[in-house]
Amino acid sequence: MNEERRLRYLRAKPIALAALDLVEAEREPYVVANCGGDDTLRNEVRWMLEAAEATVGYSLPRLVAAQEAIGTTISAAGSSGYRILRRLGEGGGGVVYLAERALGEGTPDELRQQVAIKFLHTGGISGREPLRRFAEERRILATLNHPNIAHLIDGGTTSDGRSFLALEYVQGERIDRWCERQDLPLRERVALFLKVCAAVHYAHQHLVIHRDLKPGNILVTDEGEPKLLDFGIARLLDHVGGVAATRTQTDMRSLTLAYASPEQLHGRPLGTSADVWSLGVVLYQLVCGVRPFGESDEVSPASLSQAIDTGKLLPPSKRLRKSEVTSLRREVPADIDAIVMKSLRRDPCERYAGVDALAADLQRYLTARPVRARHGAAWYRARLFVRRHAVGAGAAMLVLTLLGTFATQRMQQVRRLELERDKTAAIAGFLQNLFENADPTHAHGSNVTVREVLDRGAATLMSRKGIAAPVRVSLLLSMGRAYNQLGLGGQAIPLLQEARSLQASYDAGALERGRVLAALGRAYSTVINLPAAIPLDREAMALLAQVPGDHADEILRVRINLLYNELGGPAEAAGPIAREARQILAQLDGHASPDRELRLQAEAVLAMAQGSMNDDAGAIASARQALDEARHLYVQDDPALVYYRFVLALVSMRQDPAGSVQLFRHAIADYDRQVGSAGPGMSGLLTYFGVALAQVGSLADARDALERSARLTQSFAGESPDFQLYTLTELANVYMRLGRSADAVALLQPQLAQLDARARTGQAWAQDNRVSALVVLGEAALVRGEADTAVRDFSEAQLQMGTRGPQEMTDAWGRILAGQGEAALLGGRAGQAAQWLAQLVDFNRTSKASPADRRTLDAARLDARLRQARNGAAQLTAMGGQTSGAQAPERDCRPPAASVQPLREGTATPGEPAVDSSSASCHDSLLMVAEKAADGTGAKH
Repeated sequence: MNEERRLRYLRAKPIALAALDLVEAEREPYVVANCGGDDTLRNEVRWMLEAAEATVGYSLPRLVAAQEAIGTTISAAGSSGYRILRRLGEGGGGVVYLAERALGEGTPDELRQQVAIKFLHTGGISGREPLRRFAEERRILATLNHPNIAHLIDGGTTSDGRSFLALEYVQGERIDRWCERQDLPLRERVALFLKVCAAVHYAHQHLVIHRDLKPGNILVTDEGEPKLLDFGIARLLDHVGGVAATRTQTDMRSLTLAYASPEQLHGRPLGTSADVWSLGVVLYQLVCGVRPFGESDEVSPASLSQAIDTGKLLPPSKRLRKSEVTSLRREVPADIDAIVMKSLRRDPCERYAGVDALAADLQRYLTARPVRARHGAAWYRARLFVRRHAVGAGAAMLVLTLLGTFATQRMQQVRRLELERDKTAAIAGFLQNLFENADPTHAHGSNVTVREVLDRGAATLMSRKGIAAPVRVSLLLSMGRAYNQLGLGGQAIPLLQEARSLQASYDAGALERGRVLAALGRAYSTVINLPAAIPLDREAMALLAQVPGDHADEILRVRINLLYNELGGPAEAAGPIAREARQILAQLDGHASPDRELRLQAEAVLAMAQGSMNDDAGAIASARQALDEARHLYVQDDPALVYYRFVLALVSMRQDPAGSVQLFRHAIADYDRQVGSAGPGMSGLLTYFGVALAQVGSLADARDALERSARLTQSFAGESPDFQLYTLTELANVYMRLGRSADAVALLQPQLAQLDARARTGQAWAQDNRVSALVVLGEAALVRGEADTAVRDFSEAQLQMGTRGPQEMTDAWGRILAGQGEAALLGGRAGQAAQWLAQLVDFNRTSKASPADRRTLDAARLDARLRQARNGAAQLTAMGGQTSGAQAPERDCRPPAASVQPLREGTATPGEPAVDSSSASCHDSLLMVAEKAADGTGAKH
């Protein structure tokens, strides 16, 4: 056959095959329409039709299928009767009905069985070929017994002489549609397809080739099991040659062209490789959603036949990218491309030797082993090796980084592996998982050892400069996160800053940059540098929101940390923070399985926000609930419990100061035992513990706790200046209450420049620290008798507070008013002192101060001093009048020096419940003033 005749044959064959399915009146118009005016092609098709009729004995009109009436019962010799329920479908060799038969009818063990019953086409057919094919189908099915092949139940001849087969009824959906409806991932599609391969291989082992494998003949049940159907054109293989010849053109007519192999189109003898081709087409369709040579409604049979025989075949990955099917959102790996393309080699000898070989390569893909269809380089095999042994490889690298002196052999293995993979980012991924699986917060009390391992690993990592930047960044991030979990943000910050710098040297993605920023923000939170943490959290959230995929929980974790950091801002921010925390809790509670740690963190933030809003009852309830839930989530010695005890202690300080002190003691003891006595975490606990102790009057213990915290803050003052200054001002307050005003001044005086600089940043915490320091210095000036210095310090504190004072710092505002009044008295300005007292009384009334509040006691003391001063001045005026014999008009005058003395070293400061010793010798003082007035040395009007 020359080339021109061969091409004409290939074009004519599919047209002839399709025409055979039509009734005689429709054949000629169909042939004319599909030959496009090509007389030579039309004659070729007509010749094929005549040859087919002569060979098979076709007589026209077209075969008529058995039309069974629904509900009738078919009787068969030696079998139970079958009641026809409905028609299922019709193919080239017969018509299929759903039928039912009763086994043991009328007995207690009666069983009804549904079957698919197939009848041979009847009508004007001549010859024995259809009967022979029907009998062969029955013989083939009788030899097959496989869970993924619809098995033969019965067969024979009806009472009226018609041949039938009763087959297992499979209620399912064709495999391609089932995969799309289930939105099955690629790996699960491959696993499902492997079951089909097992069924076909079983048939091949029994010398049967199917020859019509297509999605329509592979149904998937509701249980997800595939079933292979329709062996109507199957053939038995020759025992010797392993091939089955195509006996008749009728067989060609019955096959589905889109899934037919080239040798089937040419009518050559077939082997198992024909089924390999058809399986390759099915796999292609499952992988990318389209057939390799176009859909049947897109191309004519002639074009489809030519494409199969000589057309260009695109790999599934490229066909998927070109596809306009928008619902497909999957990537096709190179291994699958190679497997599919080997299955679809036009030369049968170049395909897989059998279905078992195809299945073996697919199994290699699923188990991350090199597929034989792909001749990958060394890096390809190394990458798969690492994927298969992720835990082992990661463990080896961990030993290399942390315990290198004890694992020389493992170090060498990991280095070789690193070279083979050319230091790809895969190492970082494995190490990251291992570091996080060794999360020290779940180490059941072995935290000291974990920290030592981390310190050793960090030192090793920082000293090794030969690691590729992406790998180094991932290691730094993992170690930074581990330090954060221990509350050791000071150790995490340099590691994470190094990671951030390294990311500028290569194209780091948004996900990686966002994670580094989130970890760095968390590190600054642990060292209580909230102003530095806030912008990092916001930038991290923006980057993570850009990353495709589901990162909602990761973003939510950063969002909660941002809310925690923003609590250090103005008091009016507490309300919006509380509302957002409640929204987060509602969002988490709406999930089927919410992240319990995220919920705990949000509950803790809500408690602190409620405390900032003076909702003590609500804050304590939220904090207690968070602690109770944490006890169920974490083991008894988990350091995470310390944080939730700290939150409860913090919000209980106003309503239950004694209970707060006990909670702080417990938290400090646990932290000291589990993590260590150094670091920002311990310092934070000690500072607030000292504040709580001072509140209950345990001044000596408060001093010890604050002095210990002040020493600890020196190691991280650069990262957390505001917290260090807060600790020092609180310690200075305790010194004042202990009568150690000189120590308070010595503590704060060197910090004034930094207090001013920090306050100029506009941060609320920094401004509050400066206010507190100025108040202490003003009160110390009163002790020294320096009225002008005290007025200056109190005035600066008042100016620093601005409009925030009365609402946010009620204690400091009351102390400023009382201090200004004391300074006025000390300077001899009783009228001004009375004005300050009036402001203080009015402020106490509007702020609803209780009788035990410090500012209430300050007002009572100032009132007593003012009365004392006025009484002393009145007596002095009377005595002066008696001496001179004249009555001077009453004016605002300077009170006697003895009546208002400076607060002396060793006495309580303004606001403390104490009585000045000058009141005990008031009479003697007045006499002394009178004597001095008589000789001209006393106070003057």
